[in-house]
Amino acid sequence: MFRLLILLAIFSIVACAGSKSAVDTEKTTDVMINFVQSAQAGFWKEAMENITPEESAEMMDGNQVMQEYKDAVNRIRLSTIKNMSLSLDRKGRLVGLKDILDESNEFYRTSDEKVIIDPSKLEDLAARRKKQEEEAAKQAKENPFKDEKSDWLDVYYGNTKEVKEGE
Repeated sequence: MFRLLILLAIFSIVACAGSKSAVDTEKTTDVMINFVQSAQAGFWKEAMENITPEESAEMMDGNQVMQEYKDAVNRIRLSTIKNMSLSLDRKGRLVGLKDILDESNEFYRTSDEKVIIDPSKLEDLAARRKKQEEEAAKQAKENPFKDEKSDWLDVYYGNTKEVKEGE
């Protein structure tokens, strides 16, 4: 009987621990959605209340949110919020959001870098392409395309007259 009671207590503790993390994840997702929706709607004061004061201060330039963080929040898709590794502090504010936004900005800057092409190389490519076209036109004049009918097409379509002439 005593063993059964201990087993029941252990199962209760494990069940409570498992449900608490699911509730925490759901609450974190809800706070993140609230932050993103407020920020994307332009209500930055309300949005910044959802993150820790330390991160909020790092994201601010005076009384305004820095443009790079505004842009990063606008790039966030609500469908990807569950994949973000965020947590809540004791007061229910997001912890780690600034790092995610910095990472998003870095990824965006890297993908947005423009490739610089030397204009002289473009001129060389254009000259080479023009020369190839001229050579192709010259070869077409020297060796015109001959439209040769094959005998099997005539047989297939029932034009046996031409085939008989060739025999």
